[in-house]
Amino acid sequence: MSSSTMVIIGGDAAGMSAASKIRRECPDTHVIVFEKGEHISYSACGMPYWIGGVVDSDRRLLVLTVDAARKRRGIDVRTHHEVVAIDPVRREVTVRQLGDGTSFQQPYDLLLIATGASPARPPIPGLDLPGVFTLRSLSHAQQIYHFLESRQPRRAVIIGGGYIGLEMAEAFRDRELEVTVVEMLPQILPNFDPEMVEEVAAHVQQQGVTIHTGTRVTAIQQDNPGLAVVTEEAGTLPADLVLVATGVRPNGELARQAGLRMGQTGAIWVDDHMRTSDEHIYAAGDCVEHYHLVLEENAWIPLATSANKGGRVAGENMAGGDARFPGILGTAVVKVFDYTVAVTGVTEQAARASGKFGEQGEWVGSAVITNDDKAGYWPGAEPLKVKLVFDRRDGRVLGGQLAGKAGVNKRIDIVATAITARMTVADVGMLDLSYAPPYSHPYDPVQICANVALRDVGR
Repeated sequence: MSSSTMVIIGGDAAGMSAASKIRRECPDTHVIVFEKGEHISYSACGMPYWIGGVVDSDRRLLVLTVDAARKRRGIDVRTHHEVVAIDPVRREVTVRQLGDGTSFQQPYDLLLIATGASPARPPIPGLDLPGVFTLRSLSHAQQIYHFLESRQPRRAVIIGGGYIGLEMAEAFRDRELEVTVVEMLPQILPNFDPEMVEEVAAHVQQQGVTIHTGTRVTAIQQDNPGLAVVTEEAGTLPADLVLVATGVRPNGELARQAGLRMGQTGAIWVDDHMRTSDEHIYAAGDCVEHYHLVLEENAWIPLATSANKGGRVAGENMAGGDARFPGILGTAVVKVFDYTVAVTGVTEQAARASGKFGEQGEWVGSAVITNDDKAGYWPGAEPLKVKLVFDRRDGRVLGGQLAGKAGVNKRIDIVATAITARMTVADVGMLDLSYAPPYSHPYDPVQICANVALRDVGR
């Protein structure tokens, strides 16, 4: 494959992971990356921390610059180039140069679609007003940062109480803005079970953030010199800056127009080798769906971890390898002021609604405990809430959630590993985990929860 031309659409996590892997495996292959934006390979997850001042420069978020990709890795990166069509029969893509608007055709031997996802735009009038932002790309982050620096806003309204909304609430509070979060659903962090969010929501409000849940935004209006966010339940909220953080949608339109198989989630279908329904086209990153190890069907959960791994798998296979992407659990962790919350597998709500564990979810069990994250007598010990979701028939672990001020990230990874290994709560209770008073208990809180869950297995 040394004389092949590999074309990659999209230059962020999945695209550049694949490009780098191809170049390592096949140094003579011509790898072209078309990226419609200005930047490649940056840490999107770090953007709220730069905006809030924790990270001192946006340059520190760049994992790989265009020059470094070209000179050190030999990747033909072309920014400000948008692929507007794929012709699977001719095996070529149509590319528009955004600088002058001209177009050309680029043939390929193998193609990777890594088009990512775009911010969801709810049907709210006023989304295009000055001072209204979304946060998905580094360019978006730079726009918000420069607005904060130049306009010195005092009041921010965030529409959406998920990960990005809460991370940005903290960033704006770090900049001493008045912050209001508006969430349409009954709770913030809606991908957690309700009891795992109660203390976190109270903590967010203690940090000076006003939260309106069960509240629908109907319009954003100009209200000189600022903005007004109109809601059905909470009246009109004044703002100088509005952030719309209502989730993202997969960028699958190119694949759909090319006749590739699409998943029921609206993302691109791929097999475990990251191949699409066309043997010459691969796809990876936030535009694809993956096999969910608990639900045993495809799901769309866009996360940086699966984008990087999926891109690497795609790149290895495009270079002639035989790598496999085993699936996902949707493991995620987020900092919410002094708290950390994390989730893996399925929540109790999702397990019951799936129909996979009894028609009415009657085989779904759950256990919740609160214990100190370390020995209770150790200075600085903090309460840690743990929830395990399991199959009541055999005790197999289906999901886990944690919330606390310390030790959360380590423990969610224990649960993710247990789910991947198809362990039961009895297995988890007997894991040989580390112990010392500054770090844990002889029975780790995850194990304490597992032993509580064990009482309900087989009943």
